[in-house]
Amino acid sequence: MPTHWKLHSTAEHGDRPQSALNTQLVETADILVALFWHRLGSATGEAESGTVEEIETAHANGSYVGILRCTRAYPQTVDPEQLQRLQAFYGDLESRSLMLDYDREADLGRHVDAILSQAVTRDAARAEAAMEVASHRAEVWPRVESSERTKTDSKGRIKTTRRWQLVLANTGAEAARNVRYRLETENESDDLPIDPNDDPPLEVLAPRGEAAYVLMLHMGVASQVRCVVAWEDTSGNHENQATLRFH
Repeated sequence: MPTHWKLHSTAEHGDRPQSALNTQLVETADILVALFWHRLGSATGEAESGTVEEIETAHANGSYVGILRCTRAYPQTVDPEQLQRLQAFYGDLESRSLMLDYDREADLGRHVDAILSQAVTRDAARAEAAMEVASHRAEVWPRVESSERTKTDSKGRIKTTRRWQLVLANTGAEAARNVRYRLETENESDDLPIDPNDDPPLEVLAPRGEAAYVLMLHMGVASQVRCVVAWEDTSGNHENQATLRFH
């Protein structure tokens, strides 16, 4: 989805204007296309211009950045200082950026199509590589299970009770170590289930292994809670979150 600061930014007080734009638009962008003609822009206090700061911010965040230069004739009112600063900017980028020119809308369209295609191909390859790495590490996810038990009291009446368990499952290919969890309510007014487990972190959870913990529900317990699971493996520290529902 294309975004442009004039159409998609919102008024925000308390920070540098360019910093607000970076947060609202640039830092979440997968692709940044920068177009220059005869102006570099106004300095932001952090960079030579807003566009320059956006280029550097996007690149630092891993976004695909493409810089295109318009070669149409300059207008009669061209600002020579702006043009000089722009040329100096080009000179600074030449060693680390392949910038392409255009003078017609058709050329611009072809360049943008090529940028989109290249960016999608690159990000797809990165996603596949990340999935390959993830498939070789530990991956712990929580879920909740319930079971019913029936028993007969001293008067011959049948009573049914429901038993709830929190299950931590390692779906990865490596052992998870120092596995621990915590339950959180989504609303401050809600109550958590009673967690009678006072065990230390699970030292090792084998690949495809599971560990179960009893939970006790009572009146006022939230219908759903958030479970945060943390663990360690050879690649470092990790954390997953999941919503547990009690029906």
